[in-house]
Amino acid sequence: MSVVSMKKIWLCGLESEREALLRLVQKKRVLQVREEEHRHLTSPDVRDAVQAAERKAHAAEQALKILDRYAPDQGGLLASLAGVPDKSYEDWLKESREQADLEAKAAAVIEADKQVTEAKAVIVRTEMLMENILPWKDFPRPMNTEETQSCRILMGTLPGMVPEGEVRAFLAEEVPEAQAYEIEMIDPADSQTALILVCLKDIADEVEDCLRRKGFARPLIQSDKTPKELLAELETQHGEARQKAEEKENWLKERGCDRAGLQFLYDDATLEKGRLEAVAKAGTSKEVFFLTGYVPEKAADALKKELEEKFTCSVEFCPMEEGEAPVLLKNNSFSTPTESVVASYGLPGVGEIDPTSIMSIFYYVLFGLMLSDAGYGLLMVIGCGIALKKFPGMKKGTRQMLTMFFWCGVSTTIWGLLFGSFFGDVIDVVAHTFFGVDPAKEVFRPLWFAPIKKPMRLLIYSFLIGIIHLFTGLAIKGFQLLKQKRVMDFIGGVLSWYLLLIGLILLLLPSDLFASISGSAIPLPPAVQSAAKILAIAGAVGLLLFAAWDKKNFGLRLALGAYEIYGITGWLSDVLSYSRLLALGLATGVIASVINSMGTMFGGGVIGAIIFIVIFLVGHALNMAINLLGAYVHTNRLQYVEFFGKFYEGGGNAFEPMTADTAKYYHMEDI
Repeated sequence: MSVVSMKKIWLCGLESEREALLRLVQKKRVLQVREEEHRHLTSPDVRDAVQAAERKAHAAEQALKILDRYAPDQGGLLASLAGVPDKSYEDWLKESREQADLEAKAAAVIEADKQVTEAKAVIVRTEMLMENILPWKDFPRPMNTEETQSCRILMGTLPGMVPEGEVRAFLAEEVPEAQAYEIEMIDPADSQTALILVCLKDIADEVEDCLRRKGFARPLIQSDKTPKELLAELETQHGEARQKAEEKENWLKERGCDRAGLQFLYDDATLEKGRLEAVAKAGTSKEVFFLTGYVPEKAADALKKELEEKFTCSVEFCPMEEGEAPVLLKNNSFSTPTESVVASYGLPGVGEIDPTSIMSIFYYVLFGLMLSDAGYGLLMVIGCGIALKKFPGMKKGTRQMLTMFFWCGVSTTIWGLLFGSFFGDVIDVVAHTFFGVDPAKEVFRPLWFAPIKKPMRLLIYSFLIGIIHLFTGLAIKGFQLLKQKRVMDFIGGVLSWYLLLIGLILLLLPSDLFASISGSAIPLPPAVQSAAKILAIAGAVGLLLFAAWDKKNFGLRLALGAYEIYGITGWLSDVLSYSRLLALGLATGVIASVINSMGTMFGGGVIGAIIFIVIFLVGHALNMAINLLGAYVHTNRLQYVEFFGKFYEGGGNAFEPMTADTAKYYHMEDI
């Protein structure tokens, strides 16, 4: 449970060695470069270089997406769990010098995909045009023929299937003077009716306007070639485009062998961009460069020694201002998996401790209590355990997540055994239904008690766990205040609350209200009850007088103190929030029992057993998925709102070193 101590570093080196030095620093993963104005030095303009690196990374990523379509990687989920392959520092440097060939491969893949897209566009266009021209295939004149010496030729289509008689009747009604015309209906279909109409020029405009009101449309192509000539030309274009598309697609399907190189190009360009962004924060002259940053204290001396041995440079350390250092958490293997929970809320701010270790204990306990089924817990333990064992090279984030759910599974298993829940009541159901055990006999008994039978008992224990959780948060706040020597704030903001809350709890235990909830009161000796009253009064007075002790106006101090006492309602609300432990714990067990009961509706026997197995597998898979998600969400909620709300503000800046871990497809082996 600690925040790693940092040192501020000043580094000055030769400009000619800058690239090699930054590569090594990036590999060591221990230096965060700080942006700072360097007197008498200029910050190099690396925007063009950064954009070039981005273009390389983008081209590699685009080419990889294309290969995923034509030559997909067959690794699947298990391959993603296996992590990424290692590559030595020396091999990385060697391949980095040969990236021009990789850029050409990326460009070739992108160009081939572009040509496939263009060819398919030609295929679609020619097919559409051929379909449009096909009704006129027997027309002997060019498609753009519109008139003869005395007549106008109207070629086009009407929507839907339109009989010739309907067209003539429509023209007779709309254009009575149009008596001299010839019309030929061509291949009527459900979607459209093609026609050729020849009429005198003096009535042609009126006839065409009339037909347009009925949906008449001329062919898409107006050409000086006949329909047969156009169809032949389009068929040739269509065939050439199809052949080209097939050739390029087959070529792309064979390019799976380029995937590894393109992945390296993406990673190398990403790391290059990181180095350039660090350079942008440095100061440079003609011969030297200068940068500042932060290094974990334990790694500082080793980094200084290695850099000064391998390069012509000078490394010095200097003091930092309070709150300047970035935050890096360090915890044991049990607590480290929950660091992401803390980080998502906010890293410790100035004067705050790292709450991960304490929070992790409550996190696992609360998660297990909400899921509380030994069967589900064992599945989590076995599944996560096998994945962690089989894939030691998986990415850090994935490993931490699976480790967290492993410990959550251990907690879930323990709570399930205490409450007598193993896939609900499946052991008893199977024994009674398929093995003839007396239904009155309980086969699988809880080590503690069954919440389904005694829900109010679980509610009381949920409130007890909640009080311990909240009091722990208040204790951490007190520790931080005393560490900062803020004694008066400790008295007014922590000690007084302990006195008031403990006094009220002791007064509640022997009361009728508590008895109505728990089923029995807890008798306390009169002396203890008197002491409880004294504690509650002392706590209230302490809040009244010291909650706002720094206010010079005594009336304002009392008013703010009274308002602080009113905060007891917030404490009540926080404690009631832990009733979700009861709700989610019962939901898991009740739904599991219902699923088991549904499986036995067809009785015993072979058919009944088969149906039971199907319902069991499907039902419990859904129940586990839903309640696992609920446990995860509500456990986080209890940490963020109730626990952290008592002492934690966050606001620290994460330690973000130059690191080779930003690579996506390869892991650079540690030096």
